[in-house]
Amino acid sequence: MKLFLIILSTTVALVNAKFDIRTKDDALKAHEECHKEFNVPDDIYEQYLDYQFPEHKLTNCYVKCWIEKMGIFTENRGFNEKNIIAQYTFENYKNLESVRHGLEKCIDHNEWETDVCTWANRVFSCWLKVNRHVVRKMFN
Repeated sequence: MKLFLIILSTTVALVNAKFDIRTKDDALKAHEECHKEFNVPDDIYEQYLDYQFPEHKLTNCYVKCWIEKMGIFTENRGFNEKNIIAQYTFENYKNLESVRHGLEKCIDHNEWETDVCTWANRVFSCWLKVNRHVVRKMFN
């Protein structure tokens, strides 16, 4: 167990050297910027703030916007699994199993060749179903 914690701490430290962990304030700022960029109706935006992403014409691109600002996705490279693991396990290594399970279950490389907004939302929403509790605890 101690060896696992040492390895996990080292891994997170190495990833953190290149990736800045986002705080609750960073998440809220990203939400606000995406809200303005896409002019999301307030009732839908309130759901987004609760990490519920209902079917709506703006949801796919809003999610893409938010995860880009959070540093876990880029249009050219897709999802950065190391950044996702660092972001959602740095406070609690017990989240590692859930975070990794979600990644294994949900990550794809857009083999379906959908538009980038659809791809971003498809993968993140799948991952979020497994890890909503982690995200809410960190950012709410």
